[in-house]
This record gives sequence, C-alpha cells and structure tokens, in this order.
Amino acid sequence: MNAPYPREITSYRDLRLFLDLDLKAHGLSRWTVTQSMKRPEIRFQRALRRAEWSRTLRGFGRALYAVDRLHLQRLSLLTGISIPLGVFGPGLSIAHYGSIVVNPNAKVGAFCRLHSATNLGSYQGLAPTLGDYVYVAPGAVIYGGANIGDRVSIGANAVVTGTIPSRSTAVGAPARILPDRDSSSAMPPWISHIMLESAPLHEEEAFA
Repeated sequence: MNAPYPREITSYRDLRLFLDLDLKAHGLSRWTVTQSMKRPEIRFQRALRRAEWSRTLRGFGRALYAVDRLHLQRLSLLTGISIPLGVFGPGLSIAHYGSIVVNPNAKVGAFCRLHSATNLGSYQGLAPTLGDYVYVAPGAVIYGGANIGDRVSIGANAVVTGTIPSRSTAVGAPARILPDRDSSSAMPPWISHIMLESAPLHEEEAFA
C-alpha cells in the first residue's frame, strides 16, 4: 500500500481515519441515520472499528470497551458476520451481510472487498495473510498459511491454501492462478478509482 495508512487503530485519530476510509470503500462520504437502518453490514463495521479503538483505552475506558464489545457481539449475531478485532486494515468493504467467518490470527491489508459466505480460516495453527486491494467473491474459502498478494481477485467458491502472487486471479477448488488479471475489474468503480490513484508511476503510464 503506497499511502501511509496505519495498519491498526491505536488512537482516536486512527479511528476517524478508518471510519472515513471504510465509508469511502462503500462509495459513501458520510454516515446517516437512514443508512444505519438500511446497511447493517456497515453498522457492524463501524462497531468493529469503535471496539478496536476502545480496547486501547485504560482506566475507565475499559468499561467503554466492555460496552462496545457487547454491542459488536449483538451485531455479529444479527448480521451473521464474525470478524475479530485487529484483522482488517482501513477501507474494509463488506458487500452484504450474511455468513462471514474470519480467524483472529488472519491479517488483511487495506481496501479489502469481502462478500458473504466467505471464510478466512486456520489450519494446522496457521491463518491467511492478504495484501491490499484484495477482492474475495461469494463462497470463497481461504485457509491455513495462504499468502495472498496485493490486488488479487479470489473467484466465487474458490478454495485457496497456498500463495497467490500480486495482480492475479485465483479461481476453482483447489484454486488455480490466472496471471496478469488483478482485482481492479472485480472491484466497485469507486475502489478501482482509489487503486488507480495509488498505483506507482509506471502503472499509471500503462493505464494511460
């Protein structure tokens, strides 16, 4: 990731940044009461970020963290989304609520697009690592020591256990690699635009 975004929330300033970038990843510029009623997956994300922040507090802040954790657990039951704290970088975009299960030892970079019926699981004590701008289609399973590079697209119902190089696509079960097919075409246009803005100079020239 070329932009100097923090990888985790360690301050209130980080919290505001993560909340803003998460909204940007959904194509939104602000959060409204109407959206909170219509978009439960984003409500879950915002509760997740708040809990990630409040767990850094000390003293009376520990009581706030306990309340935030209870709220997050309630939304997890409501949405079917099970994502532990501290796994995803900024710009997370959960496309739809539904069954999403993520292992607490997984590590995911910025601007991940995650669909329902997906699983980032452990195997033999290992959990997946995903880079930046990774698209995970519905039904995909990524588990064990899978190592996913930047700008990778994981196809629908793919099963990934190994290494997927950056700027490629993985399809099938077990997954096979389609080189030179990055995630930009699978991402919503607003995330594709962010990807283009963050591309190194030689990549921008290639797009011209």
